[in-house]
Amino acid sequence: MNLLKINNLKKTFGGNVLFDNLSLEINSADKVALIGRNGVGKTTLIKMILKEIAPDDGDIFIFGGANIGYLSQDIITSLDHTMIEECQLVFAEVIEMRKRLNRITEAMLHDHSQEMLDRYARMEHEFMVKGGYEYETTIDMLLTRFGFTKEEYNRTIQTFSGGERTRIAFAKLLMQKPDLLILDEPTNHMDIQIIEWLEDYLRQYEGAVLVITHDKYFINKVVSRIYEIDQQSMERYDGNYDQYEVEKVKRYELLMKKYLKQRKEIAHLQSFVDRFRYNSKRASLAQDRIKKINRIQKIDRPSNSQSHVKIAFKTKRPTEIHILELNHLEIGYENSLTQPITFKMRGFEKLGIIGPNGAGKTTLIKTLMGNVKPIRGNFIFHKQLKIGYFDQNQTQFDESLTVMQTIHNIYPGKTIGEVRSDIAKVLFTGEDAYKLVSVLSGGEKVRLAILLLMLEEPELLILDEPTNHLDLDTKNIVEDVFEAYDGPIIFISHDRYFINKVATKIVNIDQNVTVFDGNYSEYVESLKSIAIPKKQPSLSKPEKSLDKDKEIQKRIAQIEGLEGQLSPLKQELFLEEIYMDKEKYDRKMQEIQTIESKIDELYLEIENLSDFGNN
Repeated sequence: MNLLKINNLKKTFGGNVLFDNLSLEINSADKVALIGRNGVGKTTLIKMILKEIAPDDGDIFIFGGANIGYLSQDIITSLDHTMIEECQLVFAEVIEMRKRLNRITEAMLHDHSQEMLDRYARMEHEFMVKGGYEYETTIDMLLTRFGFTKEEYNRTIQTFSGGERTRIAFAKLLMQKPDLLILDEPTNHMDIQIIEWLEDYLRQYEGAVLVITHDKYFINKVVSRIYEIDQQSMERYDGNYDQYEVEKVKRYELLMKKYLKQRKEIAHLQSFVDRFRYNSKRASLAQDRIKKINRIQKIDRPSNSQSHVKIAFKTKRPTEIHILELNHLEIGYENSLTQPITFKMRGFEKLGIIGPNGAGKTTLIKTLMGNVKPIRGNFIFHKQLKIGYFDQNQTQFDESLTVMQTIHNIYPGKTIGEVRSDIAKVLFTGEDAYKLVSVLSGGEKVRLAILLLMLEEPELLILDEPTNHLDLDTKNIVEDVFEAYDGPIIFISHDRYFINKVATKIVNIDQNVTVFDGNYSEYVESLKSIAIPKKQPSLSKPEKSLDKDKEIQKRIAQIEGLEGQLSPLKQELFLEEIYMDKEKYDRKMQEIQTIESKIDELYLEIENLSDFGNN
């Protein structure tokens, strides 16, 4: 069913065209991403859908009174409410209905009439249909998955941090179950564990989802269609982010071929015109060529919007020797935040530190940099290394300086030409050189910070969330720069795409500390192999003497038995004692996955037996 349709939308600001002729369509259960550089108009388009801004031209249709839910802190009605009070507002109707049911129940102690029984039955049925028996479980499940405990239910909203309020708003929005969920950067303020749960939830969400995000891993997991705003227009791509990247290159190459072919055709016609325009015998033919040129619908030269930095770190030859060793290191301030951490790092490794917010990732980096003293244990740098530090908050900049002054003040011996050459490597050209740091976007500040790191010529890079709040183009730049860097890196990130591309070693700081040699995808696969027992090889095709039908019936009976076990196990996931306890929840999920794996195996055996019979 069609939920949202946009036709030929146009918007200008101050006489400048933001975008023109935008069209988009979303049906029920669609999972769609809206992408593009910062400033191209993604949030403006969302505000138009929400009727907060009017378009200059074009139409927006919302069909069938579809309920649209938008993730913002406006979802929270009062900061004076407790968290549980705010969530219960979603279910005000069924809560009031439960009160009426309780009153009828009390009345039935004295009034046993059929009329009273019928009244109770009608209301109880409506209460059940509207989810009256599940709403408390829904609240508990969603708040738990967003990282809250029951002890926090009676805290007022104003006592939570900005990031926590966003998560409360998100949980409340999901409780409302709108027909179309609109999410703007939903993975901000989320640790990897919450993001991975959210991806599974949204992929199975019955309604449609429209998401603005720069998280490529998230797009790959959730989305099946992408709309990109680029150069004032919109393009549709079917598939996930990896498929989008392949298709975009194909379209660019095809359009460039058409453009060059047309240029050649026009040049050939123009050559004839220039040669014979003033020749009395050929003038009429020349005029025909001019008319033909004018009738051609000109193709604009395709532009590849992805700019590339021309930057390379000067590093010493990567060494195989261990440069860093941690021995039972416990970190924290007054109390230890982690279990003892022990690992060694070689001079070529890129170490990705992951884990939930508050687990101690930043404290570990501060400890290694000498800013925080260890609680117990020790760490040793086996050789003196010049450290280059990337601060996600970019606090090192003087915002009153221009881009050029920022570099020249640190390196006064450089000529203006050398400074211009340096900043051009990170795409500051022309008038951009005179931009004040205070007006730079997040992505521009990151490019400037990368340049400063390069000029320092560090021997070890330490990076704190280097891709936070960056658009996709800037993320591509950051990924490429640090992937190409052949020296050692220690970095913190929640960006799984970046982790996967850059890291060669993973340290997961959670309730326990896990050290893994490999990238993020390999690490996730290793967890699956631990959680789910390896499948036994499926049975080879039976001998001809085997009673095929009997064997198939035997496996069908086994499947029915396993499915009988599966249903109650899945119901147990909604028990408070399970979903409130992460270890119990994970064990139950492993048990379910093991049974589902066995069922798949039995179906494969049935298929093999059936194929045998058809040969």
